[in-house]
Amino acid sequence: GPVLLLVLAVALGTMAIGQGASWSRSQDDQADFRTGAPVRVLAGEDSAPGRTDRYAAVPGVAEVAPAARTALSLSGDRTATVLALDTSRAADTVLMRSDLAGGPLPRVLSGMAPDQPSAGAPVPAGTTALTLTATLAGWASDPLDGPAAGPEAGPEGGPAYAVPGSGRSPSGAAADVWVTVEDRWGTPYRLPAGELAADGRERALTVDLSAAPLTLTGLELVMTQPAGDGEQHRLTVRQVSAAASDGTVRRIPLPHGWSGLSDLSGPSLGEGGADGPSPPRVLPTTPFAVEYHTGLSPDDEHTAPSTLTVRLRVSGPAPTEVAGVATDRFLASTGSRTGGRVEVTLAGERVPVRIARSVRELPTTAADTSPARSGGALLLDLRAVNQLLQSRYGAAVQPSEWWLRTASGRAEAAVAALRAFPDTAPSQVLVRDEVAERLRDDPFGAGPGAAFAAAAGVAAALAAVGFAVSAAGSLRERGTEFAVLRALGASRPRLARTIAVEQAVLVGLALGTGAALGAFLTRAVIPLTVLTPRATRPVPDVQVTLPDDRVALLLAATVLVPLLVTAAVALRRTDPTVTLKEHGGGGR
Repeated sequence: GPVLLLVLAVALGTMAIGQGASWSRSQDDQADFRTGAPVRVLAGEDSAPGRTDRYAAVPGVAEVAPAARTALSLSGDRTATVLALDTSRAADTVLMRSDLAGGPLPRVLSGMAPDQPSAGAPVPAGTTALTLTATLAGWASDPLDGPAAGPEAGPEGGPAYAVPGSGRSPSGAAADVWVTVEDRWGTPYRLPAGELAADGRERALTVDLSAAPLTLTGLELVMTQPAGDGEQHRLTVRQVSAAASDGTVRRIPLPHGWSGLSDLSGPSLGEGGADGPSPPRVLPTTPFAVEYHTGLSPDDEHTAPSTLTVRLRVSGPAPTEVAGVATDRFLASTGSRTGGRVEVTLAGERVPVRIARSVRELPTTAADTSPARSGGALLLDLRAVNQLLQSRYGAAVQPSEWWLRTASGRAEAAVAALRAFPDTAPSQVLVRDEVAERLRDDPFGAGPGAAFAAAAGVAAALAAVGFAVSAAGSLRERGTEFAVLRALGASRPRLARTIAVEQAVLVGLALGTGAALGAFLTRAVIPLTVLTPRATRPVPDVQVTLPDDRVALLLAATVLVPLLVTAAVALRRTDPTVTLKEHGGGGR
């Protein structure tokens, strides 16, 4: 009976330790999974150049990884999360259990980031304004006549804007000019530079910048497509200069090797007589110049005109696909596998993705809806995605959140500085330690731990009392046997060692059996008792933890009372003559 009580006490104590440690570990894992990084900042408005640099300059911030996310609709009314993250800076920032990743996180993320940066013209640090001195000349032309020679000079040196010998009238078109710059984190930004009329006159277009260093990677013209036979246009950029806050102006040479594409959108597409624009043709001249034809369009006043977009980009890396890391649920939802290919929509464009690896879960991607409607998650590299979008469509995905790793001991100062930004609300700064503290304060989750601890305490008390009574009674019943041994010359220390060995065998069996039983029940029962405040299974799932040092301390505390009782009884001084007379006299 006492041995069984001791087994029960050790088993319940082991379960109490396992429940407490596993519950605490689960709260930490949930906090890691919800924030994804020690600090994560959510964007309150559209991202602008310089925001990532501002976060990186905050005292106490050791690393910044910009990220963006979107939802992907799948079959069966399921929705997956697509997370684009700067994986080159995320290996030491992302908080993710190794069992979820199937190995070290740096190995999982390796090979996702592009090998080469985007090509372009470097914009020096400290630049506050970028000025383009440009000319757009346009004239009516029949694209079937071949490339036009350009506008002739008119009277008094002014441009006549007509193809030689054609007699056609000058163009009245105007284009909105946009400049694409890329920050040092690999994020492209499309900034307005102003309007440029197709009248052949040189104008200065200025782009205000709030961050540098940057890289000028592309130009874009957006205009209303001229009606009828279209027009021939020539864009000439004579000079690009960067102005600093101190008034210093430096010229920026444009690199060689540009590529371009034309895109037409609007209601006139596909209607009778419509024909697409010609691809831009970069001229081998100095200064930089490019020609294009606007395409044919129905000359119908009842049909709204289309919008012509001419994109020019410095030739650079042009990936054909993006490597991705998918969760097991995403693979099951899409019917894909590792090494397979899927297409996702980012920035309104289709992006081919090759699934390089799979993981069990990805941080910050838990479904808010029912698990049955969750399609899993897909992780991509943000820079690789933007390089593909820029090379194919001139589009870009801008970061909407930033994953930050703080320096040791400086997290509080960094969080305070981040929350002090005027465009950032305190609730937009998610702190892993704060989330873990809120989870630990949940009374619903602390209940099972208190119940296990109380049950273990009661069982230990009953086991101690029961073992003490049993040991004392057993030794009293064997008093005559010990008295005879003493009379025959056995020493008291030798008898004490005999009693200690006998009790140690019982206690040892009880402790070993109880610890084994407790460990088994801990791994079988604890995952069923650790729940979220909504009484649902936590994400990620519970990882049972049984600290060896706490279990050893439990065993030492449990065996203390039996050892003290055994020592007290074994070392109790008795007179063997009196004991033998009492038992002998009673027998006669």
